[in-house]
Amino acid sequence: MKYNSDILRKLHSELYEVLEEVVRVCTIADIPYFIQGGTAIGAHFFEDIVPWDDDVDLGMTRANYERFLKEAPALLGDDYFLQEFTTERDTPFYFAKVRKRGTRFVESEWVGMPIEEGIYIDIFPYDIIPDDESLRVAQRRKVGFLVNCFMAKSVWLWRWFGRANNGVVFPKSWLSCAAIKLYSSLFTKECLYEKLKRELTRYNSSNGAYYNIVRMPKDMIAVEAINNLEPRRLGGMTVMAPSDLETYLRNHYGNIQKWLPEPLRLNHAPEVLQFSSPLTTAESESISVVIPLYNKELEVERALRSVLGQSLMPGEIIIVDDGSTDGSHAIVERIINEGHDVDIRLISQKNSGVSAARNRGIKEAKGRYVALLDADDWWLSGYIAEVCRMMEYYPDAEAYSTAFDIVTGGNRVKAAVPDSEGYINVSEEAIQSRYPIIPSTATLLRSAVLECGGFPDGMRIGEDQWLWVRMIQRGSRFAFSPMSLVRYSREASNRSATIYRSEQTQHSLEELYDSEQDTAINEHIARIAIGKAITQSVRGGTDDARRVIERFSYTRLSRRQLYRLRLLNALPVALRPLMNGLYSSLAWLMKRRGL
Repeated sequence: MKYNSDILRKLHSELYEVLEEVVRVCTIADIPYFIQGGTAIGAHFFEDIVPWDDDVDLGMTRANYERFLKEAPALLGDDYFLQEFTTERDTPFYFAKVRKRGTRFVESEWVGMPIEEGIYIDIFPYDIIPDDESLRVAQRRKVGFLVNCFMAKSVWLWRWFGRANNGVVFPKSWLSCAAIKLYSSLFTKECLYEKLKRELTRYNSSNGAYYNIVRMPKDMIAVEAINNLEPRRLGGMTVMAPSDLETYLRNHYGNIQKWLPEPLRLNHAPEVLQFSSPLTTAESESISVVIPLYNKELEVERALRSVLGQSLMPGEIIIVDDGSTDGSHAIVERIINEGHDVDIRLISQKNSGVSAARNRGIKEAKGRYVALLDADDWWLSGYIAEVCRMMEYYPDAEAYSTAFDIVTGGNRVKAAVPDSEGYINVSEEAIQSRYPIIPSTATLLRSAVLECGGFPDGMRIGEDQWLWVRMIQRGSRFAFSPMSLVRYSREASNRSATIYRSEQTQHSLEELYDSEQDTAINEHIARIAIGKAITQSVRGGTDDARRVIERFSYTRLSRRQLYRLRLLNALPVALRPLMNGLYSSLAWLMKRRGL
């Protein structure tokens, strides 16, 4: 994950607050600790947290760690919480975290767990490991297995058959997954915790030369280096570190470097990040969020709260109620009346369609940019921050978008999107069956949208694609981030693609065609038109579909979809939904399985 610079600066500030509190507690209780891992790298090279890192790691010998677990809960300030199995039974972590209340930092694997979620620093217990390498390997394997069993009692991270589906645990074969599943089902979490602890501490009474986290084979620190801790600068603080720090770092990381290439600058990439107080910048305040609303009482609160939960807040939120007849309007009013630090405006108009609703919001917006969000969908907390980061990297773009996941039936599938970050050719991506931009991922330069005339009023399907093509034709540049920060609900109520009504619009996809423009753009237009016509044909729009077949028969890259459209349109109307449903179900199944 690449952080927006303002977000990372604020996160580091919060981390230092947690670290200062832990150091204060350790000083009062006379408990030795030491920096390790990435935090040690930061102290050695930068005298600060590594510029791209998002956590702080401390270590303690087992005896000192047990003392910390016992004494810290009474010594920590009210704003902090010690998270470990002895203090929070639902935690999936076998080590300790000190979290700051009133903040949130949640990786995707742990979203929804009933545990404290605040910004944290990690505290790892270090134990003596045997000098004999074969004994080390045997111990490490046992510990790794028990750690995975312990985590499995809180949340199952693997598919029944296949490899691990997350970045927290090392990939496991299906056989390992089955063994972990079986073994963890035989014991309580308490029993697994004790088994793990016994294995971790097995050699603590020996005269081994190294301490280790045990699960991490390279994380070895000489006993002498821990027995002779030395002060190091970290930010504005003085912290304790193993002596001969560079030797430890080279043993751990090999040929350690101060500056790593960007692809190697790893961090935790949280799905949820919120600070103790809202954060805004000049860039984020230049963004107006526009949410069109029509009869979405089941979804609109989720969408709106996803904006209010952004780690970097926009300048304003505009909800355009397009003549809702359910409780949507009242839900938005209730949220507004709660009082928030961002301006929220609810505008009502008679039902005129999604294009008119978006255009009204864009017209009323005060910001230089408009970020679109359909009331069906929602953002992860880093969406606005990522858009602001892209504004720094790609200042010439007039449209910014991110990757997204498709949510259906409680399952989440990654959408087909471009492979890499940067400026993209939207038409070329689209004809490769990738989705570089959809409304809920789009943040657009407001003036560019207005110069195109906004979304085409009265167009019910493909209106977003119409605008993207118009922007392409006027020379707009599009920038894309492969970070998946948007959730698109495939099963939300009254999606326009599931409803067919005759369109009342002066605009058409045909008007976008130009024989003199780039072939990729014309192929893009044909792809949009054929996809739209399939929906129209299934819903009974035989004449509309026939016109598309005639007008866009020039396509070379969407021939299969054109044949599909011809077949559907030749069937009796009553049979079309069944045939299309079978085709769509098969296609969706193949995509989910990666075929």
